[in-house]
Amino acid sequence: MSLRRRPRKQTPSPSVSEMQAVVVPPVLPQILLEAVSADTLIVTVNGNKLAATPIRRDAIAQTVTELVARLGSPTRVEVREMDGSVQADILTPPAPRSPFAPPEHAESPVSVPNLVEFTAEGFIPGEDVALALIVRHASADHTGAARTIVDRGEIPQLAGEVLLLGRISGTVSVQRID
Repeated sequence: MSLRRRPRKQTPSPSVSEMQAVVVPPVLPQILLEAVSADTLIVTVNGNKLAATPIRRDAIAQTVTELVARLGSPTRVEVREMDGSVQADILTPPAPRSPFAPPEHAESPVSVPNLVEFTAEGFIPGEDVALALIVRHASADHTGAARTIVDRGEIPQLAGEVLLLGRISGTVSVQRID
C-alpha cells in the first residue's frame, strides 16, 4: 500500500485592503448614552462623562460619529432609555484615506455670516419658541378651510416674513424681513 500525499490547496494571500482592515482591540471602547429626559442624554466614554453633556437627541448621530472617529477602532455604543430599554450596536470608524486616492478638492472660502435678529415678548420663561419662514399666504374658502401646495424643489429665500411661535403659551409674533 502506498501513501500519496495530497497537494495542499493554496489560499490566496491577503490583499492590501484586507491587511489594512480595522484592528479590533481586545476590549472595545464604549460610548454610553443615558436618557435623563425625553430630549436629553448624558454621554459617557469608557466610564468618563463628557464635559459637554447633556446632549439633545438630535445631536446623537453627530456626537457618536465624532467620538467613534476619534477613538479610531470599533466601538460599542449603548443607549439606555428612561423606561429601562437598552439598544446597543458596534460601530466602526470611517476607513482611513488611501495614499493612492486622488487629493481632495480645496474647500471654498468661508462666507461671513449676515445675521438678522428677531425679538418678541410675551413668552413663558424657558419655553421653546419656534421660528418659521413664511413662504406664501393662502386664503381660506367659504367654509374656513385653507389649502396650499409647496414644491419640494423650492428653496426659500430669506425674504417676506417670519413667525415666532411660543410652544406652550401660544404667543405669536409675525415680523417682516427687511
